[in-house]
Amino acid sequence: MTRIGFADHLFLRMHHGIGYPVYNQFLWWFDETVQRVDLEKLRDNLSDGLLARRVVSSTVPTARARWVASNVSHSLDFHPHFIESTEVSAWADGCIDDDIDPETGLGWRLAAAPLTNGGTVLSLVASHMVADGGALIAAFAAANSPSVHPRSVPTEDGIAAIGSDLRDAVGQVRSVAGWLANTAASALPIPTRSGPDVVVPRSQPTRSQPTAGAVDADWVSPHAVAEVDAGTWKAAAQRWGGSSNSLFIAVLTAASGQAGRASIGDSVQWSLPVSDRTVDDTRSNATKIVKIEVPVTDAADRDLSTIRKISKAAFTAFAARQAAGLPPAGISQALVQMLPDAVVARVPQPRDGAEGLASNLGALPEVFTTVAGIGARAVSGRATFAGADAAFARSLDGGLTAWLCETGASVTVTVHAMDPDRFVDDRALRDHLAEALGRWELTARFW
Repeated sequence: MTRIGFADHLFLRMHHGIGYPVYNQFLWWFDETVQRVDLEKLRDNLSDGLLARRVVSSTVPTARARWVASNVSHSLDFHPHFIESTEVSAWADGCIDDDIDPETGLGWRLAAAPLTNGGTVLSLVASHMVADGGALIAAFAAANSPSVHPRSVPTEDGIAAIGSDLRDAVGQVRSVAGWLANTAASALPIPTRSGPDVVVPRSQPTRSQPTAGAVDADWVSPHAVAEVDAGTWKAAAQRWGGSSNSLFIAVLTAASGQAGRASIGDSVQWSLPVSDRTVDDTRSNATKIVKIEVPVTDAADRDLSTIRKISKAAFTAFAARQAAGLPPAGISQALVQMLPDAVVARVPQPRDGAEGLASNLGALPEVFTTVAGIGARAVSGRATFAGADAAFARSLDGGLTAWLCETGASVTVTVHAMDPDRFVDDRALRDHLAEALGRWELTARFW
């Protein structure tokens, strides 16, 4: 039986009103027309795969909720009219709706729209609880492949489900007990210690004064998709001593600096998602986070080797920790999952200190970028807090959340800004992103 993980549990609580629900979305831009009959077939295949899941509560206290297969799904949302290329972003925003809900089994939706100047845009939206980026890619690839039969979520019911709940409850209690024992032991004085551990606090970046005139009531998280020629992107990364990933992080750091979220000489922290998903994985979320500190430098500094070295060291340390089987730091995840929503809602949520998220999905497989024999010119991916307002954005103290996707022809850098005082609207975000790309002599087509 598939249990919800710690990340799934947090995303479920956001659906319950503690925060805002998080949705993941992929967009495909095809320069040729994809026929509706092929998209209907794709939707049907997705309905038989791992996205077709519904979360149900456990019958036993302290046991985690579990996933069961869902036999319902949203129909294909095919736009009845042609849309202009300038309307794609607004259309994509409209594809995210609160009727996409993991508790009803309607946790995802496929939508498409024909373009006035030819071609088709395709959207796949899912609750982040149902699928992270890796899970969406795996589910779409399976549904889109003629040789792969989509896998469904393993489901148990009746006595088998109760037995599974009991075993999980025992495991959760043991996990909490072990954590409590370890926490108590670590608090005991150790004779060989010469003194208390020294904790070096992170320096806080120097923020500029907020832009005057922002109207909180009208603010929504700005969203931009910058499409860059793939060959030009790779050449720039190589020219300046980096990789696609270090160039991605450098561009985001430059954009944050230009917006006034940090000053030259500061360092900012980025969260880098790392997937440990395996071939036969049925988890909805299989992502861990690695954090790096990146220096903010002036516009004349285009060297990417420092970021590349910092990233490599962080990924190496993460892999070693994973290999050693070390548990996540902090409070027991099992304990957090046991607490009622009413209790969690009253607990102040700590800020993680990161400037934002930099999720590099890299080169996407052809089975993901091609539908009915038609290859997408570009693919965009993003995660977004649905309905997040200015007050919530300020509570996160976050700057940019970004995904990078690569097809054969294009690299897309898709960015959400969570700072209503320095990224007041889409135009401000695009301007800062364009200037940051220009630092490495890159130009972009903005969606």
